[in-house]
Amino acid sequence: MKKIACFALLAVLFTNCKKDNSEQKLEPVKTPAVTDTVSAIKEDTKKESPETKEDCKDIVIEMGDGRECILTNIDLDKAYQNIIKNKQVEESEYFLSALPTEKKSVEVNKNGLISIDYEITKNKVAISMNYEGGVTEVTLEKIDNTVKRSIYHYAD
Repeated sequence: MKKIACFALLAVLFTNCKKDNSEQKLEPVKTPAVTDTVSAIKEDTKKESPETKEDCKDIVIEMGDGRECILTNIDLDKAYQNIIKNKQVEESEYFLSALPTEKKSVEVNKNGLISIDYEITKNKVAISMNYEGGVTEVTLEKIDNTVKRSIYHYAD
């Protein structure tokens, strides 16, 4: 029994030994890792490009949740492209590559997403993503030099 214990102890010691290489230096991590979803959302909200600023808040609604953001110095097309580029909505890869100029419906039938409906007016874009288990609504509304982006998730 003592031989097994000694062998196990030696095995642990050998596996924990590190090669000492003076040429390799470890650098400390300069930014802390995000450990939960709430922190990830807060960090995402703080990210700003030099020209566009975001002011976001979470919204709790019956049978769902949402997020509203006020984006400054941006137009509807750029806000729409940012949703696709930054994957701010699940399955945004199925969005049309360019914002349509009139009402349009696109059949998807992938990953539970049935269709995407676009409702276009002069200063407002409403996008409804129809799922088997609910609806996600994305609204972009132009107000002066800002755009209000609203993303709501509703369960059936």
